[in-house]
Amino acid sequence: MFSGVSGLQSQSSAMGAISDNVANVNTVGYKGTKVNFQTLVTAQVSLTQYSPGGVQSAPRMNVDIQGLLQATTSSTDFGLSGQGFFVVSDQAIEPSGYAYSRAGSFKVDKDGYLRNVSGYYLQGWPLQTWDGTTSASTVTYNNDTYMKAYRNDNGDLFYINDNAVDSVNMQPLNLNTIGGTARGTSTLSLGANLPKDAPIGRTEKTAALIFDSLGSSHNLLYSWTKRDQNTWDVDAMPPAGSEYINMTAQDGSTYYSAGRLDFTDIPQVAAGGSTTMTIDDGTTTYTYTFTDSTGGDGIVDEVSSSNGASSGPYTFTTLSEMLDDLSSLIEEDLQVLALAEHGGATGSVADSTGKSSPSNWAERIAGENSILIRQYSEADTITVNASSLTINSGADPAVIQDESYGIPALTAASGTWQGSWINANASGITFNGDGTVDTIFGYDETIENDPRTTMNINWANGALDMDGSSAPPGGPAITQFWGNYNATDGMQQLAGDYQLNYVTQNGNRFGNYAGISVSDNGIVTALFDNGVQAPIFMIPVATFVNPNGMNALTGNVFQQTDTSGLPVVREAGSAGAASVAQATLEASTVDLGEEFTTMITTQRAYSAAAKIITTSDDMLEELIRIKR
Repeated sequence: MFSGVSGLQSQSSAMGAISDNVANVNTVGYKGTKVNFQTLVTAQVSLTQYSPGGVQSAPRMNVDIQGLLQATTSSTDFGLSGQGFFVVSDQAIEPSGYAYSRAGSFKVDKDGYLRNVSGYYLQGWPLQTWDGTTSASTVTYNNDTYMKAYRNDNGDLFYINDNAVDSVNMQPLNLNTIGGTARGTSTLSLGANLPKDAPIGRTEKTAALIFDSLGSSHNLLYSWTKRDQNTWDVDAMPPAGSEYINMTAQDGSTYYSAGRLDFTDIPQVAAGGSTTMTIDDGTTTYTYTFTDSTGGDGIVDEVSSSNGASSGPYTFTTLSEMLDDLSSLIEEDLQVLALAEHGGATGSVADSTGKSSPSNWAERIAGENSILIRQYSEADTITVNASSLTINSGADPAVIQDESYGIPALTAASGTWQGSWINANASGITFNGDGTVDTIFGYDETIENDPRTTMNINWANGALDMDGSSAPPGGPAITQFWGNYNATDGMQQLAGDYQLNYVTQNGNRFGNYAGISVSDNGIVTALFDNGVQAPIFMIPVATFVNPNGMNALTGNVFQQTDTSGLPVVREAGSAGAASVAQATLEASTVDLGEEFTTMITTQRAYSAAAKIITTSDDMLEELIRIKR
């Protein structure tokens, strides 16, 4: 009889598992339970009589069985293909514990955290651009290196130990903290045809759109001037809002540099007073005095230079007239400096360089309230200081470049220097007889095998300087590509008119957060409506030696046990860990056909066990009748 009772209990347990399986046939990530049976054996102490035992049920949850991945329309649905689990917690911040789940149906909660339907929060590793720290755990994505790190509440950078599962080394993904983004230009490629039949001295212009680190767009204007057959020179206009540009050759030598001043209004002073700006080369300082000569309204109407050789003072009534006068004064003074360094007759551009274009060291920029200042020296930095020029009683600057800055000298960086733009024999680009690029800044493939050059730009508008620095206030410089040597994949010189073939750059305007994408290795990338993609997070996968030994909890999650072993946290898709599939969910592993078939056999087994009990009862009743 007791064997029959054990049969009822075991088959009842099996029916319970079947019930759970059928009830969870549509539960995301559910792992079906299968009940196996094992014998209960009573030790036999007699050779002539049998001592019955019974049966025991042994439920086994098939946690390691892969469910089918089904496509969804939600970008925050994640499925795992392979072994392992998502790391989840009962609370987003300061969780009381961690669990493991295959249920990847996450949604954004009211605070921006990813939370699944059971109320568990996704945990993982925040990503930041690698700062070069060798101890940081890094990951490469799209040829860029990122590190697993985040800034804590104190603003300190914390480097994650990616082997630990705790509240310090695991963080929740919060989509509300993703703001807008902009990306400054760091690569710029040009392709154009410079006409072979252009007369000597002909200038062609190429305008390239670039972006600073704040997402503002600017025009970088290149001027190509034909110097000789197959030989062209190049200079560039500093964009509005910049302090200076510095164009360097393949070896880092400076070929061309220039600065600018952008005026917002005529400077103002106390009635009858004056103010100054200066330009110096480290030896000689020229002071430009702006005076309210009428003594009436405090708006300056006269400018002069401290250089006795310069003409002036000049009087003016409009900002345009002032800029014309000031640029003339600066040009005269720079000619004095150029004459002292290079010799000659006048110190003009043509006299110092033997080149007819450009015509001036300093000039008014056409159509703008700005002055361009070209570097003339291969030894001295030109320092420009207009910080004293103000308006509105000194409350606002009259010049965007309201801090002192220096225009870099035209200096060599190596022993193979081919000269700067002020050298008569130096050139920006030369061509072979078939129109392909021969040299860039005098360098060919035998001297510098990489044809890429650099444009450095210092900004006065608050953006990061494009000076090649790795940390603020600097940032990446612009890498220029004008084509490979002996190829027509960039600049070329052929018959016909000037024609711009392409301008490409990698900067972007400001963009708002638009969504996320997740790679198969678990890297979460924020998408912005300006086309920028920024990796922000990495979803880890926890694996166990014996996942079937884990303890199941309500909410389709599991806990580690002594039987399962400790979790090993890995990057998705590595070392046997599952890969992550976005916009998919793992279906339940329950097969209804199999469950209904098992249900029938379980019912029959239960009935048979019940028959044992009723038969045993009949036998006992017969025994009692004998006594009567």
